[in-house]
Amino acid sequence: MPLPRRNRPRNSNSHNMNRTLLVIVITLPFLFTGGVPTLAEQPKDPMEAKVIMLIDQMLNEKTEARAFLEMEALGCPAVPAIIQHMDDRRKLPIAHFVLQNHSPGAFEATRQYNPELMVDALAAILNQLTGRSFHFIYNGGSEQERTAEVKAWKKYLETTPRKQLCK
Repeated sequence: MPLPRRNRPRNSNSHNMNRTLLVIVITLPFLFTGGVPTLAEQPKDPMEAKVIMLIDQMLNEKTEARAFLEMEALGCPAVPAIIQHMDDRRKLPIAHFVLQNHSPGAFEATRQYNPELMVDALAAILNQLTGRSFHFIYNGGSEQERTAEVKAWKKYLETTPRKQLCK
């Protein structure tokens, strides 16, 4: 009759190897992501997480164009998260993107933009989603214009009921 598990002699080499493998499997993903994100860094809102992910993809030349389309496809529910993350002055890899023109009576089927920085691109997407515009920075702008644009969108978010953001 075999000994119960607790009374069996432990093979220390095999046990230590299993523990080492477990530690490697658990820590490996964090080696490539820069560590464990704190609770403060983790978005609580799933929409905010999608917006953050798409902003990161917009900074990659291979995924930039698709990320712009996917950001627009998130629609009005994404507007608050886009506004919260729009004060981003990173340079875009490709300073050009195209969105479908949804304006009534539009004479062109698409809207083309040449933003220099992420803030410029997000302002264009916000305009596309809400129909609102404060300063024209979609094709680049001065630091002063960008700061005013971000401030205007944040005020818009604070003063506009959520159900009316895209009306």
